[in-house]
Amino acid sequence: MKKIMTLLFTLLTVLLSGCGQKTEETFPQENISIVIPYGAGGGFDTTVRVFAHFFEKHLGGGISVLPENIPGTGGRRGTSTVYRAKPDGYTLGIFNLPGLVLPSITGEKVDYDLRKLSWLGRVESQDYVLLVQSASAINTLDDLKAQEKITFVSIGYGTTVLAAIQIMAEQMGLMSKNPTFLTGYAGTTDQLVALVRGDGNVTMSPISTATQYIQSGSLRPLAVTGNNRSSHLPEVATFAELGYPDLAPLNVQRSIAGPPDMAPALLAQLRDAFSKTMADPEFIAAATGAAMDVAPLNGEDAAKAINDNFTYYEKFKANLNNPNQ
Repeated sequence: MKKIMTLLFTLLTVLLSGCGQKTEETFPQENISIVIPYGAGGGFDTTVRVFAHFFEKHLGGGISVLPENIPGTGGRRGTSTVYRAKPDGYTLGIFNLPGLVLPSITGEKVDYDLRKLSWLGRVESQDYVLLVQSASAINTLDDLKAQEKITFVSIGYGTTVLAAIQIMAEQMGLMSKNPTFLTGYAGTTDQLVALVRGDGNVTMSPISTATQYIQSGSLRPLAVTGNNRSSHLPEVATFAELGYPDLAPLNVQRSIAGPPDMAPALLAQLRDAFSKTMADPEFIAAATGAAMDVAPLNGEDAAKAINDNFTYYEKFKANLNNPNQ
């Protein structure tokens, strides 16, 4: 009897062990959510909805990858949701860099640490363009520096756009002119319309958002960030070419991550599906059609980009104050 009980116990142990291995090997077994920490219709929403379809194809398993909009507090609510989620691979998120880095830099209290997230990789990186009205007498950076009155139009404090404007103004010596910052605009499109309308005389914007206004002749570009000229605006010089190399790193990045402490094997599987998605010709075609600026980084390099963001923006911490206080 004792031998029979021992045999049954051994058999049960083997069966349970086998089931555990099967569960791990067959991930995913249920739908995966990608949290978008902003409302529907914006750039981050578009990115996830294009990405999700191809990501689920390369994960396999017959599951769906579902976008989930959790807006609030400038993206922090959705970010916190992912940060606190169980690290089982079923809750991921898309993150705005450096937008979600800036609160930590400026001393605001946040309940997440981007450096602890499990990074799958970067989907997009968009450089900025400095813009004026097409009818403006400002044709060069020197013209801008010669202006007696400078009024920037921008979305609000703590955003990547305003941070880019503040850093640009400091690097070009424009802060000595006591420029005005109009920051009551709900989004980047609103601030561009405001510039066309004449609320101010200069702004900065992600290139992809500004392109239609440039092509229509409403706005004129003066310079772009980045180490190389933009394929969208090849005739426009970079700030580095014009003597301001420290402005080259200014951009907005869209990267995918899961909660901290994800198991290495699970993270490797998700990273593999991410890499296959980024290389998928059908994804690239869909992204191009959606005016996305695909600039993939693998998980390790995306994690390094987070640290680089902290290092870069920490240098300009004194310039990232609320201009309306």
